[in-house]
Order: sequence, then structure tokens, then C-alpha cells
Amino acid sequence: MNEHVPEPAKLLLPGDSRAAVGLEHAVRAAAACRLPVLVQGESGSGKEGVARAIHAWSPRRSGPFVAINCAALGDTLLEAELFGAKRGAYTGCDRDRPGLLHQAHDGTLLLDEVGEMSPSLQGKLLRFLDGGGFRPVGGSSETRCDVRIVAATHRDLRRAARTGQFRGDLWWRLAVVRIRVPALRERTGDLATIVEALRPRLEAECARSPLQLTERALENLARQRWPGNLRELRGVLARALLASGGGPLDVDAFALEVPAVDDTESGGLESRMIRDALETSTGNIGRAAASIGWTRQKLYRRMVALGIRSRQSLSRGTEPTTSSASSTFQ
Repeated sequence: MNEHVPEPAKLLLPGDSRAAVGLEHAVRAAAACRLPVLVQGESGSGKEGVARAIHAWSPRRSGPFVAINCAALGDTLLEAELFGAKRGAYTGCDRDRPGLLHQAHDGTLLLDEVGEMSPSLQGKLLRFLDGGGFRPVGGSSETRCDVRIVAATHRDLRRAARTGQFRGDLWWRLAVVRIRVPALRERTGDLATIVEALRPRLEAECARSPLQLTERALENLARQRWPGNLRELRGVLARALLASGGGPLDVDAFALEVPAVDDTESGGLESRMIRDALETSTGNIGRAAASIGWTRQKLYRRMVALGIRSRQSLSRGTEPTTSSASSTFQ
């Protein structure tokens, strides 16, 4: 699977702020080396775009770029997806199936939300990083391939490693080269440029034009906290464009309010994003998870960790549990 690689700079959020310039320098430096890269940032901040830019600026640019969301699959399926499976390894596996590591040979594999990977799979990933070899599910011999790993996460993996929630040895292997993707609220000076970059795609998706904002509207958007980052901004712009009658969009087109509380404590922004999603979906876990871009299982886990209860659980007098759950920014 070898995708057409666009101009690397276009994969990053545009802007000339210190945060934007610093991010591009970090991506270029990471692209030049051969080490694994850990991309950290809030959900919706553009981590996949950073990973794609690393690939596109690297000597591997002519090879494949492959991505997988580790939070979207259970352990068994994720292992088979990553490492492949031999015929008969599980029900329905009627032939040898190459995994994503095999598909990404001579290229780059993005492991999005690597912090959601189970300890067992973390150990197998560490083995691959250390030696370049892996064993397909149901296989008796080791396979080798040349793949650069870029891992992405919204979690504080250093803290998770200290508390035993993430393997410390894998943390140190991944964290040699680290890139922090700034949140949208840290780049409000770039907002006009970002909106302009989003304009062609939004106009095409909404079948409406033009997407133009007044200065007052831009100033109001710049005062928002944007807990959902670029995903949230895209949604806000799309709704305003769909409801517009033509002409520049002013403040009243967005119906936004500046938060009264500066919610910057650890976990606060994620908590606010989840609460906002639950409020918008009237407590429906499935719709809330979809609006954030998560699975129901992941949303349940984060709600439990942050002590958040939905309207559904409140009405039943129960807390959400990970065992009750069912079951990608560029």
C-alpha cells in the first residue's frame, strides 16, 4: 500500500507562529534520522499529519506509509493486523495473511494511540524495535522487515510508565525522539491561516461557498479553548457554513461562548471535551464517542479514569465500566 505523498509542509497545520515554526523544525529533524518517533498531543491536534510529514521528508518517502489506530481493535485482532497470521491461526483465517509491518516494509508504520496497546502487545512491539523481527500469529518462525515506527498518543506515557500502566522499557525505546504537537488554543495567531487552509475542502464537503469570516468572528474563535482541537474547529466551521445565507460569517453564526473557567489542570481539557460530547449527545455514549473520533470502549475507559458519569449511568445509578463497553487527523 503505497500512497501518493503530498508536499510535506501541507501535511502540517499552516502558520508562522513560534509554535508552528518550532513544530516544522522538529518534524524535519526527526525525518532525517532512523530512530522511532513518539508524537504527543491532544486528540484532534494533527498528530497523523505530523507522522505523514515525517515520512514524506524522510529517505523512506518512496516507500509505503501505513497507519492503524490501536484503540479501535481488540488485542487478538490488533496482533493479527500488525504481525500477520498464518493459515488456520484463528477461525476464518483460510490463508496466510500479511500484517501491516509486512505491508510497511521499507516505509513507515504509524501506531496511533499506542498507549491503548495491551502489555502483551507492547512486549512484542518492543521485541520488533530491538531486533527487527516478529512472529505472525500461529507462526513457528520469525519474520523480519525494515519498518520505521512512528507512535502517537494523547496520553502522558511518561506518567503511565511510572505508574505501571505502560511498559517502561518500551517508553524509553519510543521516547528517544519526541515531538509535541501544540494544541489549537496555543496557535490562535495562526487561526486565519488555518481557516483558509481548511476552506476548499469544507466548501466542497458542504457544497456551500464562500467560507469567509469577519474579523470579529475570528477574534471570537481565537478566544475559545478548543478542547477538540482541529476536529472541533472543522465541525464548527462546517455547521456555520451550512447554516449561512451567503456572505462573511459573523460572531452570531457560531453561537460560541468563552468558557468561564480556565480549565488547564492535568486531564481537565480531556475531561471538558468528553463532558461537552456527552452533553451534545444527551448522554448517548455511542454518539459521544463518534463525535470525538473514539470507540465506545475507549470513551468508557477515559470516563472511568476521569470519574465522569453519563446521564444514562446516572439514571441507572451505575458507573460506566470498561467491561460493559462494546466493540482516525490528517
